[in-house]
Amino acid sequence: MLYTKKTFSFEYPVGEADVVLLGIPWDFSQTGYPTRYGPFFIREAIKNMIGFDPETKTNVFEKYKFADLGDIEVVPGNWKPTEERIKDTITSLFEANPKVLPIFLGGDHLVTLGILNSIKNLRNEKITVVDFDAHRDMLPEFLGERFSHVTWVNHALKDFDIVQVGARAWSGEEEKLKVNVTDGFQKTSKPVYVTVDMDVFDPKISPEVGTPEPNGMDFGEFLNILKEVASSKVIGMDIVECGSTEINSTTATLAANIIKKMLCYK
Repeated sequence: MLYTKKTFSFEYPVGEADVVLLGIPWDFSQTGYPTRYGPFFIREAIKNMIGFDPETKTNVFEKYKFADLGDIEVVPGNWKPTEERIKDTITSLFEANPKVLPIFLGGDHLVTLGILNSIKNLRNEKITVVDFDAHRDMLPEFLGERFSHVTWVNHALKDFDIVQVGARAWSGEEEKLKVNVTDGFQKTSKPVYVTVDMDVFDPKISPEVGTPEPNGMDFGEFLNILKEVASSKVIGMDIVECGSTEINSTTATLAANIIKKMLCYK
């Protein structure tokens, strides 16, 4: 007998899985707290998480078949080859299982752009992106770089409908650009991709993030919106900007429970 502990007690082959975890430990555009260890600490929180959800009377580990693919090997400091690796990995994932729900663990928020650009090539429908974030991330460039965790929405607007929830800090330049996004979620028949930047929450409950902002959401507010989002056609999700550096950290524990709640609400 093997006395080992994986992320999930029972892992399935990718072709049989309902849900797949995939880490993307990229944070080389991050200017604040490092977030490259987010995938590791979120996984540790999942291991320690109770699967049963009293609200929905659902055990997430019994409702779904899970697979954990590990982390994409990013190219340190070089976004373009890293993005190609993200695209190749996601393409291979959907070739193996077209119906799987991928959940990505970042990493800084630039990884969402790589994920979206990969998924759009595999679908013929326009995707609505629900972006839980304290920031707009709409700058055309930052410190001379076009690709950054604060520019990804600017790029994504070309191909996706962006809905932002929880934004409360942005620049004067972004004030002019925010007319291009929708504030607040309304149910849609389009496929929905969900991205959760952990700084959307108040620092009291999510302190270890790349760029914290005061006066953020509490978990109850977030869940009320997530419940509506989950009732739509969710095709994927990521959790980004988790800057945890130790086991049982508040932010990683919150991130793990976001995943649980999303899956229980679906």
